[in-house]
Amino acid sequence: MHKHLSLVKLGADSNAKGWKLLDIRGNCAPTLTPFWDCINTTLGSVQRGINWPGRLCCSLGMSPRCQNACAVAANQTELTVGCRHSDEQRLYGCVQRQEVGDSCCATARTSECLQACKDIFRTNQTPNRQQRDLLQSTCSNNNSNILLCIKEYIEVTENTNLRHYLPCCDHTPNTECRKACRDTLQDGSFTEEETLDILQNSGCGVPLPHDPLWKCFFSSGKKRVTPVNSNEISRINQVGMDSAKLHCCLKANSTRCRRFCIATYSNEWTTNLAEFEFSCLFTNEEYSLKQCVDEVDEPCELGCDGLSYCSNFNNRPTELFRSCRSQSDNAARSDVEQWRDQQLVNLPGVNLPIRNISECSIETWKSIACLLQVKPCTRNFHTNQICRDDCYEVLGNCVDWSRMVPKQSVASLCQLFSPEDSSEAECVSLKRFLVPSDIPHRNSDLALVSPCRGNPCGSNQICVVKRDGTIGYTCVNGCPLGEAAAYLVPEGTFVRIPVSVTLKGCLKVCRCGPNGRIEKCQPLPCISYDSCVLAGKRFQHLSFFYVECNICSCFAGEITCTKKQCRVPGITFNRSFTSLPCNCPLHYVPVCARNGMTYPSACIAKCSGIQDGDIEFGPCRARDPCEGVDCGPLALCIPDRNICLSSMHKPCPQHRCVSLASANCSVITSIRDTNLNFYPTVCDLVKSSGLYAYQDKYFKGCETSRKHSQVCGVNGITYRSECEAWSDYSTVDYFGPCQEIGVIGSTLEAQCNSIKCPRWKAHECNLVLPPGACCPVCGTALRIVFSRKQVDRALYALKGNDTENLTLKSILRSLERLLQTVECRLSGQLTFENDIYVIVENLSRHPNALQAEICTREAEKLVTLIRTQSHRITSELNLSALIVANLVTLNVDMP
Repeated sequence: MHKHLSLVKLGADSNAKGWKLLDIRGNCAPTLTPFWDCINTTLGSVQRGINWPGRLCCSLGMSPRCQNACAVAANQTELTVGCRHSDEQRLYGCVQRQEVGDSCCATARTSECLQACKDIFRTNQTPNRQQRDLLQSTCSNNNSNILLCIKEYIEVTENTNLRHYLPCCDHTPNTECRKACRDTLQDGSFTEEETLDILQNSGCGVPLPHDPLWKCFFSSGKKRVTPVNSNEISRINQVGMDSAKLHCCLKANSTRCRRFCIATYSNEWTTNLAEFEFSCLFTNEEYSLKQCVDEVDEPCELGCDGLSYCSNFNNRPTELFRSCRSQSDNAARSDVEQWRDQQLVNLPGVNLPIRNISECSIETWKSIACLLQVKPCTRNFHTNQICRDDCYEVLGNCVDWSRMVPKQSVASLCQLFSPEDSSEAECVSLKRFLVPSDIPHRNSDLALVSPCRGNPCGSNQICVVKRDGTIGYTCVNGCPLGEAAAYLVPEGTFVRIPVSVTLKGCLKVCRCGPNGRIEKCQPLPCISYDSCVLAGKRFQHLSFFYVECNICSCFAGEITCTKKQCRVPGITFNRSFTSLPCNCPLHYVPVCARNGMTYPSACIAKCSGIQDGDIEFGPCRARDPCEGVDCGPLALCIPDRNICLSSMHKPCPQHRCVSLASANCSVITSIRDTNLNFYPTVCDLVKSSGLYAYQDKYFKGCETSRKHSQVCGVNGITYRSECEAWSDYSTVDYFGPCQEIGVIGSTLEAQCNSIKCPRWKAHECNLVLPPGACCPVCGTALRIVFSRKQVDRALYALKGNDTENLTLKSILRSLERLLQTVECRLSGQLTFENDIYVIVENLSRHPNALQAEICTREAEKLVTLIRTQSHRITSELNLSALIVANLVTLNVDMP
């Protein structure tokens, strides 16, 4: 009997399957029924996916379980039964290559071209010159589309000067590798990609930066990246090593550091990184650049707990930290022990000789070490610098100035470590962490902070907080923004990637594809980050200012202002002042604009820039968006109402077609019909002949009962229930249909005469009053100014496809994903004053003081991310239009 029957070989080679079966039949008796049943079942599974091109890659699986799962798989999705993407990158890379090859080669018009194309993908190696020439000769006439399709896989880097790498060959102890290295480099006829492949196949192993051989290659003055395999090169050229940090490069003060930054994070990582960090990131002049890079590596997150050494940093759910984790805790402990032994503190750019550590408070040094490792952040700018008075006190008392080389002073050192003394400078106080937190330790409260802190998901997944009452999280697939990037965006997200070293405003738009790769890139129109001029006064790019009561922003030479109706003392008379834009009357006669938004009146719609021809009387929800829409057989049209942010966005999508194939039933779940009945899936809705109303997002906190047949949202839209309002990123203004518009004032009193306002949730409620609403609601509000020109540029790049990613709902969904606290929810509306009004509120009906404060901190964090133009804002296409954000108190924007 054959003892080495390989399931992997059976799956990959149909010829091998034939002769192995003959061998088995000759050695195994027909009476072995269980054995033959197993063989038949296995062969059936193998046969099912025999045409899947990924079968050729199964031998690359690291574990036998993964190899066997691959051998019976019929597509890449079925690999997840036994393979983890993070552990099986070689296998998944090969599968992706084979699937692309199969798709491209299938379009061949001649058998010669088909065969030449398949030869390119027969192995995972770079095609040699003969294969490339054969493909060019057989496919160039009638099959040029194939050449374009597989361009990424046949591109090579011609280089005839590889001999200067010959000394590197002596860095390997492997005789076979050393000989292959010398022979290949001396030959001089191979491309760089072919050279990499030859060395890997000759015992040199996968290129790793710490391996002596490869380290020599990548540090011998050659400005190239460190590819995992030859096919990585073109992907790096497309996306860069870390495009999230490429956005930080725009914050560089000097042209030299900006270009150095772009080159480093584009494709010169290995040759530039150390020098870039030393000459740019460790200098005071480039603090904003360093702060941005730090934010990409370790974003400021709410809450800290679970530290054993840095215990004074625990139990701080409303404070921000970059690195509250056990590794930082252990590093701080190690630092203090090293300082005690060496009597020397090593800090970036300087070594501080210290007095006997027992002469200085050990708690002080412990707090310093913990502060440097755990990295608490300030609220308004997410900075990490220690306060200057703490710096003076510690350095003055604890540094041994007699051993200081070169000679420094307390003032000069504190200039490095602390911000300037000014009313606007934020700093981290050391004194706060010399004692434990004064917040009562209650686990029930601390559990609310963030189930996603530390990212419990896989390396290629993003943790998303669940707000359905389960106090948990879900892991979604994502794409890293570069070959060495840690920052991921969810699958389907459109991102912006800088493309030019010399021009600051040139970017391209790409999408996170289902294979975990950034793909389908399109150029964006270049912009110039010019300053703006208004009334003879110049304003810098990204600055904001006030014109009377309106907030304005300068973005790329364009001034954007809100449209509040300002009360001018001595000119505005109370009798004629309505408080509405353009001083429109307080009449509630709703109209539907072509952008999908319901305005309280035609006057307000026109004041907001809507043309007469784009206005219809009556609210938008009075119209059925699926009327006259034919989605085809086995498909259902469901309402998917959106508000578009640009007049160029036509038509504004208001519905979508959903396939009713059994495989798609679970795509849309938790559905309510027009009678508020619940259905697990869209297929269950169709079987019961129900009419789609909305998708439930929350199962706790909101009300779905028929106690109130209708509610009016603060956005002026009438909903069937509070839960429907929440699912549309709104919150309830009052019970009953919308019937009045509120006066915009400076108090938090009810603004409508005929409306009875609901009672507040609790005495801890922080009240805000959205513009046009009748009743104040609980929460912390922020107002966001956005650039319509940025939206227009994005629409241009998308060329009419996937434009639902540029709607108000898309922006609110992305902003809510930035909230890490389970019981904080986000609502928002496009106001008739031409900005976006966002409320962050607690899901609890009766929040305590700590719960209310945490949601306020979440709102502050959103303001900071937008104000500082964090990579989490500038990288995502929809959020990149947000340019100014301010907290709101009593309808006044707080700068």
